[in-house]
Amino acid sequence: MADMLPFLKKTPTPAPAPARSASALPVIAPIAADVDTRPFRVTDPHYIAMALQALADDGDLVCLYPTQGASFLAGRIVEVQPQDGALLIEVQGAHAPQPDPGPVLLVAMPLGIALQFRTSGSWVDAPPGAPLQLRAALPDQIIHLQRRRFPRLETPLGQPFRAEFMLHGESFSMGVDDVSIGGLGLRSSAHEGRLLMPSQQLRRVRVELGHGASPLVVDLEVRSRRAFRSFLAGEQLHFGCSFMDLSPADSEALQLRLARLDAERTRVAPPRVG
Repeated sequence: MADMLPFLKKTPTPAPAPARSASALPVIAPIAADVDTRPFRVTDPHYIAMALQALADDGDLVCLYPTQGASFLAGRIVEVQPQDGALLIEVQGAHAPQPDPGPVLLVAMPLGIALQFRTSGSWVDAPPGAPLQLRAALPDQIIHLQRRRFPRLETPLGQPFRAEFMLHGESFSMGVDDVSIGGLGLRSSAHEGRLLMPSQQLRRVRVELGHGASPLVVDLEVRSRRAFRSFLAGEQLHFGCSFMDLSPADSEALQLRLARLDAERTRVAPPRVG
C-alpha cells in the first residue's frame, strides 16, 4: 500500500536560512533547488488568492529575491486584488528612487509552512521618505510545502467532489476543495457556511469523491474556518475538517481513492513549470 501512496512520504523541509549580519532584516530562504516541489505546486486560483490573502491578513513577513542579482528585500503583502490580477507589497527599509526589480521570487513561512512563488512588478509612485510599495502580478501558481500530518491533494475541477449533511434541521451541500487521509477542506458561500464553527461536529456526512468512486458516509469535526473572496463567487468560507473515527474499510477505500487521484493528477494535468 505504501508504494501506492507517494503523497504520504515525508514532506521535504525548506533549506536553512542563510547567515545574516546583525543589521540585516529577517531572512526567509528560498526552497532548496534539490527539493522536488512538483507535488506541492498549486494552480487553483481560488486557493492562491486565499493563501495570499491570509498572508496579508496575518501580516506575515515575505522576502523578495530579484533575479537580477540584487540582495533580498523584506516586506509584507498589504493588498490582494484578484479582480485586477495584482498584489500590493510594502517593502521595509527601502525608499524611492529605485529601479523596478523586474522578475522576483517571493518566499514566506506562514505557520512554519514554506510558501513560494514568482512574479514581476513595478514600484508605485510614493512621496519622499515613504516606504516603497511594489505592485506585482498575481501568480498563476504557488509552491506550498504543506507540513501537515496528512498532506492534502487538491480536488480536480469538473468532477463531483461534494459533502452533503444535515445541521440544525437544514440540509447543506458544500464543495470539497482538498482531501487527505486525515480530513477534508470544504468550501461554501458566506451565507451557507454561517452556522459552521470550529469544534463543531458534523454527523453522517455523505462525501462524493469524483466519478467512479462510491460515496463515503463519515463524521467530521470542523477544525478551522477562514473567509476569503472569490472574484467569480464573492464572499466564500473555507473549513478544514478532520475525520472522526474513520472505519478501517472507509480508511482503505479513501487511501485507494487518494492514490488514484494522485496518479490521475500527474498523468492528466502535470504541474506547469514556471
